[in-house]
Amino acid sequence: MSIILSHLEARLGGMSGGWSVDLGAHAKKLTVCMFEGGEIPGVTAFATLGLSEFALQTPDGERQYYLELMCCQYAPDGGYGPFPGTLEGVATQAVKSGRLIRRGDVIDLPGAMAPGSEMVALYAALPVYFDDNFSSVRREDGRGVAIVWMIPIGATEADYVARHGWEAFESQLVAKDPDLLDLRRPQFL
Repeated sequence: MSIILSHLEARLGGMSGGWSVDLGAHAKKLTVCMFEGGEIPGVTAFATLGLSEFALQTPDGERQYYLELMCCQYAPDGGYGPFPGTLEGVATQAVKSGRLIRRGDVIDLPGAMAPGSEMVALYAALPVYFDDNFSSVRREDGRGVAIVWMIPIGATEADYVARHGWEAFESQLVAKDPDLLDLRRPQFL
């Protein structure tokens, strides 16, 4: 995991904290880590470390992949913001279900990301705010690991993905260029 941690720290900044995730009977460890001082000034990032120890299956069960999840937000005023708990919940569900989180997947949350926020779901995307080399890393054992950016989205945006597909949604992201680091941004669709 040291290669994955180094890969994350090279873009997201130094790891300044971490929370162990209780996976029950699983012997493998999973942590949600906080990173500060990365490539994007004023941004705090959170990422899983250890999720890539679990093979996650495509819906048809024919292929398996390995991934780590990450999220970014402007540095929260006091506290850590919603991402440690949110990433813990999403990663735990992925481990329990064995289901791969793929580009374009939308994961509904139990409520808004923060007070005054319209963001009620997460959208799985490539980490496009970083260079192309950040989207994957090869582990010590040679296994490829995808880095999946979990972007907070609102209900109308989630509905747009469901109706039009992820390619159309990402075209709208490019065209409208919303501030994806702002948990209180207005929905753009």
